[in-house]
Amino acid sequence: MTGTGHRVVVGVDETDDSLVALDAAAVEAALRRCPLHVVHADPFATAASTAASTAAGPSPDEPGRWVDRAVKQALAAHPELTVTGEVARGFAQPVLVQASGDAELVVIGGCGLRAPARALVETVAGGLALRASCPVLVTVGRGTANGSIAVGVDGSPPSRAAIGFAFAEADLRGRRLAVVHAWSRPGPRNPGGVLPIDFGAMSVRAGAERMVAESLAGWCEKHPDVRVRTLVVHGHPREALTELGKAESLLVVGTRGRTVPPVRELGSVSRHLLYRAPCPVVVVPRHWTEP
Repeated sequence: MTGTGHRVVVGVDETDDSLVALDAAAVEAALRRCPLHVVHADPFATAASTAASTAAGPSPDEPGRWVDRAVKQALAAHPELTVTGEVARGFAQPVLVQASGDAELVVIGGCGLRAPARALVETVAGGLALRASCPVLVTVGRGTANGSIAVGVDGSPPSRAAIGFAFAEADLRGRRLAVVHAWSRPGPRNPGGVLPIDFGAMSVRAGAERMVAESLAGWCEKHPDVRVRTLVVHGHPREALTELGKAESLLVVGTRGRTVPPVRELGSVSRHLLYRAPCPVVVVPRHWTEP
């Protein structure tokens, strides 16, 4: 299922980290020229407090004040935006999954947290990314302001959806796009000390390069202004993308690799990046299509 709305949704709470997510969400909304909707999930919210957050004037309760603060911050940075807010009754993950149904993008924070808090964010982010109707951006790390956008590819349907989002995002931001595939296989034994020619590895690499070229078919023509470089590297995708992310502004991945549906959890690469990436990460659902 793909989000059908034309807005960006951001989840906020009392932490400064959620304001980092807010800034990222406001930028994304401004790029898309669409409204920004600020959501705070509260399982104990009353109907009165939920309504108060959308009304004119300051909200009387604490969650409502967090939403009010976020709305004002977004408008101060981007006065051209239409910004709305609400305190939604429920826990963060189901509230944001529901909000994703009419959104182009959902954004949540995850940067600079201590281990227990990061574990909680990973749980919420992982479930949200797997179940959301639209891509989910998690501000795991700060990234490099002028870096490229990088997308991990492996030839799977989730990977193809990630490529489409990455091209669209690079086009919106006016950034270069790095298309990355990492592969690994055991090296040959070499008891004599002479480096042999590993024809198996050469064949694997050639196949990987063909797969990347096939994955890009049509996207360069659809986004001719996006400058693309391809990287086929030897190593585990988790480590390769984490290292690459140190110089990038955004990493884009699919929900999972070549796993046969039904998929009940994120793949190991996506989970790893949601917890340890040095820059923001977008997880793109399998059936995402460009608006």
